[in-house]
Amino acid sequence: MLIEAGPTVMQQIHRAGFEAADVEMVFVSHDHGDHALGFPMLALNRLSASTPLNVYAGLDTLTTLRILLALTWRGLKTHQFEITWHALSEEVAEQVNLGAGVVMRTVPVPAPPGVSTLAARWTFSGGPSVAFVTDTVACSEAVDLARGADLLIHEASFSATLQPDIDPRPIYHSTARQAGEIARAAGCPRLALVHLSPQVSDSPEALVEEARAGTGLDVIVPEDGDVLRV
Repeated sequence: MLIEAGPTVMQQIHRAGFEAADVEMVFVSHDHGDHALGFPMLALNRLSASTPLNVYAGLDTLTTLRILLALTWRGLKTHQFEITWHALSEEVAEQVNLGAGVVMRTVPVPAPPGVSTLAARWTFSGGPSVAFVTDTVACSEAVDLARGADLLIHEASFSATLQPDIDPRPIYHSTARQAGEIARAAGCPRLALVHLSPQVSDSPEALVEEARAGTGLDVIVPEDGDVLRV
């Protein structure tokens, strides 16, 4: 399962040693370009796949993905892409059985007006659970979703330490400090900081210390292509 489909998704898939046909499911949190613009390329590169692509997203996001597909590949018909669209609630929490003992739970999180954003959690039967939260402010919804998870993947677009004068709330993003607070409040032992802005991405050590805040929280800033075992 692929999480998000940003503009460089095909390069990232190949770098990780996979092909587009290996992706059977994709979850897209919202329809901003850095999360969705690579979707048409993913769909095109799966034309020879033997199984359909299952796309999970809120209804507004699904509508945007369909439009992107139609605009990008005007000579192709939608049915040629073998896509099954799964509309998730943009109003309330929802739980979906993905098969093979995997359950996905989604919940709406605060977002700019007109943008519907979902956070998600995947729980594996007899195994770990992973929560994913991005493009939102520090919120109780994230705490509830990540409660007891083995790994929280949370955005850290900003840094309270490196950018003390910036308030990320008006643009619905978070700091590394807030991501750490969310993880601790949720009782989640491990935190991965992602979605870093260019202004803070060169200082991973500072972000780790900011999120850890002197506690025993295990914090990492993963590099592209890293494999995390939970």
